[in-house]
Amino acid sequence: MRTNPDAVGAWPARVTGYSRGWYHQFANYVGSTCTFLGAVEDKGKTMNGAIYKVADIESTKKREVGYTAIALKSHEIEMLDGGGAFEVGKGANVYIFVSNPESISKTKAPTAECPMVQSYVDICINGCLEIDAIYRAAKGSFTQEFISSTTGWNANWVNDRIYPRRSLFTLPIASEIDRALKEGNVLHYVQLHDLR
Repeated sequence: MRTNPDAVGAWPARVTGYSRGWYHQFANYVGSTCTFLGAVEDKGKTMNGAIYKVADIESTKKREVGYTAIALKSHEIEMLDGGGAFEVGKGANVYIFVSNPESISKTKAPTAECPMVQSYVDICINGCLEIDAIYRAAKGSFTQEFISSTTGWNANWVNDRIYPRRSLFTLPIASEIDRALKEGNVLHYVQLHDLR
């Protein structure tokens, strides 16, 4: 919710028919030199994430450049908050934002020219850890499911934290994030050098 100021509340969920990976790049945008998470339709696959209300969906759609909003059906959504089945209410929509084909890296993974950056990984994993802390039904598994169901983890990953050797001062839960990434067997990919 830190990345969407219009978001109100968040609930853990799993969607069927989609997969997520480190392959969303903005090749046509000057100054965008990193890889972001993307999602694609992928029959038979599942991925977890958060459902949240937004005050203005049109603003959210404009902000999500390079992605297309697709309305999900109730049967594609499994709630992970312990509350049971999910029903999309009459007149309501639940959207997933999928990567536009032109925004997907040719390699379907981060590259040396467009690496993953630790600051974005931190935002994603911090959100997962918040869900683990709030929802006992998801506790302990949401973060690891996020890591294991995300493709594209590789060595094209740059640590851009402000002070990498003193990250606890700039990101209080950096050690929790690193622990989750280590448990997910992906931390060894990050390039642990200072970019200054």
